[in-house]
Amino acid sequence: MGSGTGHSQPRARRVRRAAALAILLALADAGCQTGGHPPASDGGVSSSAPARAVSAPAPTASVPAPSGGGTYAAMCDGAPGCPSGGVPAALRRPIHLPHIAAGTRCPVSAPGHKVDPNQAAAIGSGPIYVLSLMAFGRTAVLPFVLPSQAGLFGGSAWGGQVLKWIGAPSYQGPVLIRGRKLTRRDGLGFGAGKIPQAEMDVPPGGPINPGGWRLWAGYARFRSPGCYGLQVDGTTFSEVIIFRACLSNPPRQQTGRCSHRDQR
Repeated sequence: MGSGTGHSQPRARRVRRAAALAILLALADAGCQTGGHPPASDGGVSSSAPARAVSAPAPTASVPAPSGGGTYAAMCDGAPGCPSGGVPAALRRPIHLPHIAAGTRCPVSAPGHKVDPNQAAAIGSGPIYVLSLMAFGRTAVLPFVLPSQAGLFGGSAWGGQVLKWIGAPSYQGPVLIRGRKLTRRDGLGFGAGKIPQAEMDVPPGGPINPGGWRLWAGYARFRSPGCYGLQVDGTTFSEVIIFRACLSNPPRQQTGRCSHRDQR
């Protein structure tokens, strides 16, 4: 019995080694037939090969988020009398825009304020009001256009629309304008650049209409339709303006009409 056992143990080890080698060869052959990754450089099977074999395709580059701003130059660079720097730190109050659930009716600000006889109807509670093209000031609905190579925002992933601002004669100080989509923490930018600015810093004073009203213009930038909010801060006030943005119909033309899917 002792002698038989001594001879059977080496034979059993040889059988196990042969079986393991057969399994490794079978796995290597399967990898070649299914497009598997090559073995690791040390001769063994690469431990990272299965993860690479089943991974999803690499995602496309993400769309750059709005960035920059923070200086008056973003509004008036090159204009005579444009001051250096940006708005006072005291205007950078916490954002207090509401958050709403997706699919909720957009609680737009009351439209139709005819505050400046030289301008169209606007929305806002003042002393700063916003208006745009078409019927925005009467409806608080803003049809925006997608980028086009021969038109606005060429080369950008962000669409947008004109926003005009008027300031009451009672306030001539600096203004900080920020905003977001109300169903998320971002989604709104400013300016006409390929990458929108994160805010608008408006210097004190500026173009004055008859009656002492200030006037300036810019762009709001969007990635998708929905409910949006603007927070407008001055040295003596903080104002919230809410509107709905829809995709223009057709999407690259300034028609003032919403696409059929956005007419809700």
